[in-house]
Amino acid sequence: MKKIIGLVCWLLAFIVPFRYAILDTDDVVLADGRADNIVGLLNFLLMMVLIFVGYALVDSSKGKSPSAE
Repeated sequence: MKKIIGLVCWLLAFIVPFRYAILDTDDVVLADGRADNIVGLLNFLLMMVLIFVGYALVDSSKGKSPSAE
């Protein structure tokens, strides 16, 4: 079950829209020339959290080998 949840986390991590994080930086520039890219930052942080949570779940779902004592 942990492995399936981890794979779903990975899938969600790559579904997160990267439009504001990577591609359309011209859309986030304010009238005074400053960039306000909070949406891109949140998308990036969400992606990183989902990737690491997914890895932890998939890695913990593996059974321990009997010789690893």
